[in-house]
Amino acid sequence: MPKIIDHDEYRKELLCKSFECFAAKGYGQVTMRALAEHVGVSTGTLYHYFSSKEALFEQLVAFQADSDLMLAARLPDSENLQQRVHMLLKLLMENREYVFKQVCVWLDFGRQHGFDTLFKKEVVRQSYERYMRFLSQYLGISDKSSADFVCSYLTGLVSDPYIMQQKISVKKHSQLVAKAIADYSKYK
Repeated sequence: MPKIIDHDEYRKELLCKSFECFAAKGYGQVTMRALAEHVGVSTGTLYHYFSSKEALFEQLVAFQADSDLMLAARLPDSENLQQRVHMLLKLLMENREYVFKQVCVWLDFGRQHGFDTLFKKEVVRQSYERYMRFLSQYLGISDKSSADFVCSYLTGLVSDPYIMQQKISVKKHSQLVAKAIADYSKYK
């Protein structure tokens, strides 16, 4: 009897394994052949699911956004802004290796194709907008510049321990971010 394959689950498995390859070697350094070898499938199998390395990257971005936002949706709500920031930052720090790799893969794609091209990709732009909508809603941020600031700050905090080899205080940075959001809300 032929083996029954759940193609959607198999595609997700291929995406996860490909992400690890991109993260380890860099988007620009990986070919479809190298991806297939890393994932443990034939190049033909990989092309069956993804028409190109760029198509694989785009599907990876959408898949990760779906997964990340499902995880973030489970964060408990709180009336207290500092507590919400703390819970979000704690989640990011618990997953910082993954988040850092994700940022590196996006940056490497941008470096390979041109950073202006990165956000011209509809899937990248839509995924980023979904992340920003969640961030704005969860933290009660009503304007784009504040959301952009908080996103950049949090991305930096996740990256900093890898770049500067320093530990960060989740509590202290939660206080700083909550204060910045609250202060900005007063003056806009």
